[in-house]
Amino acid sequence: MWRALSLLAGATALYRVEIHIAGRQPNKKDWEAQAVDEYATRLRGTVDVTTTWYKTGASLEKRLGALAPVVCLDPRGEKADSERFAELLFDGLDAGGSRMHVAIGPAEGFSDELRRSSTLLSLSELTFPHQVARVLLAEQIYRAAEIRRGSGYHK
Repeated sequence: MWRALSLLAGATALYRVEIHIAGRQPNKKDWEAQAVDEYATRLRGTVDVTTTWYKTGASLEKRLGALAPVVCLDPRGEKADSERFAELLFDGLDAGGSRMHVAIGPAEGFSDELRRSSTLLSLSELTFPHQVARVLLAEQIYRAAEIRRGSGYHK
């Protein structure tokens, strides 16, 4: 039993999703960081979820220009339910060599150039602060993994 647990604890995830966000990095004790850490812990061994922070929207966009595949959260993007999100996530991960980059943009939005070169996805018709969008995204990644696994989490 102990051996199985130690092997599981050291397991490498099959997939990696990196969230890129323009804004201030929260303190590890902030509610947002704790919520995202909870979903990252639940995903351990399946999907590694990490976040990279950028001080400005310009530095975020410069970095995203060198990455692929990139999904930008944007109000003009596809509005997907959880099953469709799971499909988009894992199709993107499979096409991207098990890696995907998801961007939560600056308050002024993404440039037209980045919008044209990325997949656009909308989390909702509502507008959310970056912190809430990050938590929603982490939960939806977890939900997508559970949908794919066939668990009862998604009802």
